[in-house]
Amino acid sequence: MEKTDLEAQLKGLEADLEDLEETISFNLSHSSAHIGGAEVRRDQEILEEMRQEVARLRALLKELE
Repeated sequence: MEKTDLEAQLKGLEADLEDLEETISFNLSHSSAHIGGAEVRRDQEILEEMRQEVARLRALLKELE
């Protein structure tokens, strides 16, 4: 995979992660009575998976430098 491809993938993933964090935060603060524990845990798992993917892409880019 080329550096430009990795950079584009990382940029898109970072934007998605930011959007997801904002959405989850909004949902938790405005509708917490309607969100079950399993849903919250799944949201947290998705966030963690995305954070790990961002870290992986950053590491790959660093290796290419």
